[in-house]
Amino acid sequence: MVLLAFVLAGCGTSDDTVEDLGDRIESDLQAEDGVSAVVVEYRSDLDYRQHLSVTATARDQDVVSRALEIVKRDYWTGTGRRVEFTIDFTSRSAGGSVRKNEIRFELGDVVEMERKYGPRSEAGELEPGR
Repeated sequence: MVLLAFVLAGCGTSDDTVEDLGDRIESDLQAEDGVSAVVVEYRSDLDYRQHLSVTATARDQDVVSRALEIVKRDYWTGTGRRVEFTIDFTSRSAGGSVRKNEIRFELGDVVEMERKYGPRSEAGELEPGR
């Protein structure tokens, strides 16, 4: 039993690039005017899946849209790894929230993101050039 604990402890599934991405998203959202109560939590599974949970309160729907764009930008430029997101932005003035469980880049998005932010980061990517 103790041996199994040591073996599992040595199987690090943490990815520094994804942890850094979480720190960057948190910092950028905290710096955005109209965004408060930012919490970003990182989790990895034994199957190497990387998860980021992002919650925040936004002044209004325009700020929610900007906050979502910040997350997409930071993800695009921060890592080539697949990251599973859970995003929950609550808007005080609209009285609702925006929840997203995935950030994916479709072909049209890729063109737009490259135009805005340059080529996608390959940092941490398991299969560079895919």
